[in-house]
Amino acid sequence: MYIPAKINANLIRILQKYLLLPLLYFTVTSISLAQNSSDSLYQQKKGIQDSLIKSGYWEAKVSIDSQSNLQVEKGSAYYWKSIEVTEDKWFTKTSLVDKLNGKIANQFILNKRINEYVRINYHRKGYPLAKANLSIDNLQGDQIEASINIISQNYILYDSLILNGDGQSINQTYLSNRLDLKYDQPFDIKEYQNISDKIDQLEFISLSSSPELAFANNKAKVSLDIKKVKTNQFDAIIGVVPEGSRTNLTGQVDARLRNLFKRGVGMDVFWQKYSANSQFLNTKIQQSYAFRSPLGINFGFELLQEDSTFLQTNLQTGVHYPIWKALQVGLSYQRFTNNILREFTQEEITSLNPLRSSTVNAVLINLEWKSPLTYPQLKDYFFSNINLSFGQKEITNFSSLPTIWQNVPENSNTISGGFKVHLQKVLGQRFLIEAIPQYSAIQNPALSQNDLMRLGGLQNLRGFDRNFFYTRYYGLINLNYRYFLDQKSSFFLLTDFAKLQSNIDWVYTMGAGLDIKSKNGWFRIIYALGQETGNMPDFSQGKVHFGYIAVF
Repeated sequence: MYIPAKINANLIRILQKYLLLPLLYFTVTSISLAQNSSDSLYQQKKGIQDSLIKSGYWEAKVSIDSQSNLQVEKGSAYYWKSIEVTEDKWFTKTSLVDKLNGKIANQFILNKRINEYVRINYHRKGYPLAKANLSIDNLQGDQIEASINIISQNYILYDSLILNGDGQSINQTYLSNRLDLKYDQPFDIKEYQNISDKIDQLEFISLSSSPELAFANNKAKVSLDIKKVKTNQFDAIIGVVPEGSRTNLTGQVDARLRNLFKRGVGMDVFWQKYSANSQFLNTKIQQSYAFRSPLGINFGFELLQEDSTFLQTNLQTGVHYPIWKALQVGLSYQRFTNNILREFTQEEITSLNPLRSSTVNAVLINLEWKSPLTYPQLKDYFFSNINLSFGQKEITNFSSLPTIWQNVPENSNTISGGFKVHLQKVLGQRFLIEAIPQYSAIQNPALSQNDLMRLGGLQNLRGFDRNFFYTRYYGLINLNYRYFLDQKSSFFLLTDFAKLQSNIDWVYTMGAGLDIKSKNGWFRIIYALGQETGNMPDFSQGKVHFGYIAVF
């Protein structure tokens, strides 16, 4: 049959594409797979036999039978008769190695121990290039004599820390101390490897890329590509409250500053005036790794004025020290004072809980893991804080108190403490559950109404006025169920549950909120309704917080 040339050419191309080429591919692939399978089996055979020999079974044999199965003959074990260690040709004794004499000649265990010895005694003390060579010197019966030669190589010192990118945003000397990279000190390979983890613990900077290391003239230069992170926050609101014929000015300021003076100094200031004669002030200043050492310092001051009834101050000053990764321990001195501002009528004395002036001098112990988040983020996170205080309390106006308010000791011991945990868990791509359980308590035989802890407000028990509850102890859990619109903006539902030391017993809160993160700030609106157990919700009593928090 005659087939035109054009059709014939097309037919050939079709056969090549849909028949011949797949057939050729299948043939080549089959050969390749067979070859790979054979190579893989051989590699497994060699790997198993080498592992057995290095594990101390020098007579081990591995073979492949006719059905491509591996046959393993372990053989007898061999033992270390002696292991000699030399450091730069000088004999040395090390218990890590000496303990292996008489045991199975497992080179994996030996290498692990000698590498640990080199890491501690060389890599962390200025010899990052040090290495250890193992050689088998003699094999007699089932006894093996081996030697290890450790070569220290060059002695390396730190020369400089080079900051690129936004490096001007932090003081170089402060960061060198924070990372434990000190000029002219022996190079420590562990500290270099921990650079990324340590910078992750800083709120105000991050790394754009991995740290770079260069050696020249027995000096080590570390280069970091720094990226500034906006963590400073400022939120303020001013309001007016009519009171009879007068109008009182109220307001709130919340400022959180980080990395002041480019040396990691953090300052928090929270002030709120919630009535004509009532206000609250809380200030904190702290710096980690001060004075070119790992030691940190902290200072705090609180002031609470409750109408014309009492004035309360709380002064704390102390130090903190890192003990492991993100874990730090703190020790502080506290002076807590309560001053009664007016005299009480006989009717008030019989109807009110006792109010007394007092002074407490105490020592605080604090344990903290990581730092609190500055704003909600879509990531797994864990923060915890534990504190304990021991002090001596003195009632300073004891002699002038009404008789029925003198039914307590003038001097007494006081103990207080508590914990706070912040846990975040991402569920799916956009959902996150946030739980903040906390507990606090105070124990003292001479507690007055103005000595009690106060609870309520946006900072803890939402849906209630600030400092609404007085209590000797409380257990509280804040729960937020967030749906993130992007990495830092979210809509959330909230619930709070609290157990108080009062006749109210349990209280709870329900509500919703919206956090919208912009380039230069963060818009927030929260509605929360607080209720006592056994009462019906009253939506007219709900609390609304609306504001814009500037971030810079």
